Amino acid sequence: MSRQPRIDLLQAEVDENDQSFFRLLVDGRSIKYITIEPGIYSAEDMCFGPSLISMMPELPSGNWNDGLIAKDPNDDRPQFASVDLTQFPGVQNTWHETYVDYLEFSIGRKLRTGIYEARCSLFAETVVAKFARFPWEIGYIENETTAYQWISSHAIGPRFLGHLTEHGRVVGFLMEHITDARHAGPQDVKPCREVLSRLHDLGIRHGDTNPFNFLIRGSKATLIDFDTARKCDDRDVLLQEMKDLTACLKDLSGRGGGGLL
Repeated sequence: MSRQPRIDLLQAEVDENDQSFFRLLVDGRSIKYITIEPGIYSAEDMCFGPSLISMMPELPSGNWNDGLIAKDPNDDRPQFASVDLTQFPGVQNTWHETYVDYLEFSIGRKLRTGIYEARCSLFAETVVAKFARFPWEIGYIENETTAYQWISSHAIGPRFLGHLTEHGRVVGFLMEHITDARHAGPQDVKPCREVLSRLHDLGIRHGDTNPFNFLIRGSKATLIDFDTARKCDDRDVLLQEMKDLTACLKDLSGRGGGGLL
């Protein structure tokens, strides 16, 4: 009898009424993406890794990274309807000299969606890894990678430490972990204005100023989440973003999703 591989559920995007998507680690060395058609498993089972893995059909052999689970038309049992070796997209703007493979990391606490504490031998301290969980998120990572290139060495955001790869393609990046910090509040207008002004001086609009995207440590503010940042030569647009800052810091709606620090 053949040995069954060890499967770990890394990330999931579940929808009982539509396709659900999963990122799996197989035997600690291979990452595979699985799509499951609706009506096969409950959302509760799909959100709990051990339950999902126990119900999935056996993984097909061979060299593949992209599989579809659907009902067998003959008996309605779940089956792998197809498996393919898909060339998934990756970040193209690889401007930093450091590359680290996802499998070299010990991934720790989740901070926000797609953002985790991580450790590896290359860095003495815990770093933050931000990456595309699924191929359609690559565009956001591409945008933010470029934004970090624009702001590099300008004391605006966390230090960019390198590119995060998966089987050769770049899927994310590593950045400094800002510790002993808190999210901004109405009392932090001054340091938030200072860091936003440095961004505007570079001709960049952040595009998502909210309390959760300013980290306050001591008397200094650090900006994060640059996936909506864009080059902007319209001073009126930049001035309006600055004018809106006070109201943004008073916003208690939770827009922006703070997550954990």
